[in-house]
Amino acid sequence: MSGTGRDRPPATGRLAVLVVCTAAMGLGCAPTFLVGYLGPDVRASLDLSGAQLGLLVGLFYGATGVTSMVVSRLVDPWGARVCIVGDQLLVALVLTAAALRPGFGTLAVASALAGAGYAFANAGTSLAVTSVSLPEQAGAAVATKTAGIPLGATLLALTGLPLAGVLGWEGVALCLAALLAVNAVAGWVLLPRTVRRRGDAGPLPTSGRLPRRFGWVVLASFLYVLGSQPLFSWLVITLVDAGVSRSVAGAISATGTALGAVVMVLAARRADRAGPRHRAVTAAAVASASVAGTALVWIGGHVALGVLVIGAVVAILADLVGSGFAHAVAIDRAPQAVGKATAVMSSGYYLGALVSPLVFGAAADATGSYDASWAVTVTAMTCCALCLLVVHRWVRPPEAGRAAGPAETSAALSPRG
Repeated sequence: MSGTGRDRPPATGRLAVLVVCTAAMGLGCAPTFLVGYLGPDVRASLDLSGAQLGLLVGLFYGATGVTSMVVSRLVDPWGARVCIVGDQLLVALVLTAAALRPGFGTLAVASALAGAGYAFANAGTSLAVTSVSLPEQAGAAVATKTAGIPLGATLLALTGLPLAGVLGWEGVALCLAALLAVNAVAGWVLLPRTVRRRGDAGPLPTSGRLPRRFGWVVLASFLYVLGSQPLFSWLVITLVDAGVSRSVAGAISATGTALGAVVMVLAARRADRAGPRHRAVTAAAVASASVAGTALVWIGGHVALGVLVIGAVVAILADLVGSGFAHAVAIDRAPQAVGKATAVMSSGYYLGALVSPLVFGAAADATGSYDASWAVTVTAMTCCALCLLVVHRWVRPPEAGRAAGPAETSAALSPRG
């Protein structure tokens, strides 16, 4: 972000920034976890249809996508601290309102407002963690803060269902609001107003033009979320409707998200060592693994529960690793405009999340099964893998574009990735 060069990170340094940003990413999307993991409770309490549940999740991510275009102009002058703390306080407020006055309308407004705030948190956290990281640490830093999403999902999958049995989903919402308030205070204390990249003599350059054909990065992000989001919003409900107990369904989802949080960071660190030139190809391979896992979920619903569970774990792992890559691929292509690249990429990323749960739920309601829903999911992720190959070919990182000679260009386009 823009800075004067006089501001320094607090003594707690990089670790404090990473911890606050990781928590902010997980807690910021709490409304979607509430619907995704406590969906049976919310559905029964408010007598909602599948399409309405999907709409609640879609409103959150749709608002994030639309707001991201505005955030691309505001994140640098406002700074990471204002963006992150503001989001945490806003989400805490709307969750409290939804818990005290439960209803579809209240939840819909809460989802939309929280989603708009999340656009600021997403761009702000990317800006913060990359600013306090060396260039070779940037991918792992982004993956670490993004791992807050599966960590938050794991926490709610393991504790939310038992708590809902005692407190109701409204009580769980109030607990999440309290955690958000705590992280807001931590962010205000620990995050500096402006953050510089460690080792730089001056402020980190964060404004600049995006490269030509950056729209392919946005399209890949849109397709990625279209093909991955149902695994997080609909898996527990799908398993419960198939006769699996809620505790077992939560444990299955928690297994995938917990493993995914670890694997996505390890994969990003390995990708950082390999450099940005091949990251899009690796992301395409990860998307292909997600296609295979999601196909097993689809088939397992007709064959055996064991097949469905294996597919779910594989798909969740791949989807979480892919989430980190989606952000890193965008930053690779515009290292001089981290905040803008993240915000513009997020417009596609979260618009995909607007469409995905609504289409999934509506298709299930219309057909009486999940076959059409999973077919759309598999098709979208397949297209995402192909789109990432286009990104690798046409939207190359600046370093690769400047240094590439004939032989190097041939190596960069090799499918070995």
